[in-house]
Amino acid sequence: MSRRSQVTGHRSQVTRIILLSTLCLLLTTLTGCEAFVRKFTRKPKEIKREEPIIEPQVYPETSVSKEQLYMDYYLFWQTWSDEALLHLNENDNAKKQKECAYEALDNLLKMQSLLSEQKAKAMEPLVAEFKTVKEIVFAGRLNGPDYEYLRLKVERIKSRLSRNFSFLKIRKDLL
Repeated sequence: MSRRSQVTGHRSQVTRIILLSTLCLLLTTLTGCEAFVRKFTRKPKEIKREEPIIEPQVYPETSVSKEQLYMDYYLFWQTWSDEALLHLNENDNAKKQKECAYEALDNLLKMQSLLSEQKAKAMEPLVAEFKTVKEIVFAGRLNGPDYEYLRLKVERIKSRLSRNFSFLKIRKDLL
């Protein structure tokens, strides 16, 4: 054999090996790639569901008597003012103190809105005092004496409200 034929034979073998390996890599890539296989597989048909028919229920409004509302707001006010007394100290959470002051004042205002004009005016000083308590709590930066002052103020408001605006004493003055 001549040297030339050996070189061409060797080239053809190398070319065949390269072609075969390229073909194998191509087939492996096309069939072995999960994303490619997933792309061309059939997907099961989704079952069509019926759209739910939404019919809102209309419930009759339940009317609560003014007496019951006043008793509820009075109870809520007592509970929130007790919570405020419990949480008005230096070591307690400021967020909880603010919540207690806000809710107590809110229920006090709701109680006042249910009263006759004369009794609502009589309750106004208590509401104003509790507003100042709320403003002081919301201002923040309180120290020990401030907390003691606020606790005493809330206790005084609570005792005056219990004495003058309990349900038994106020029943006739509801709107």
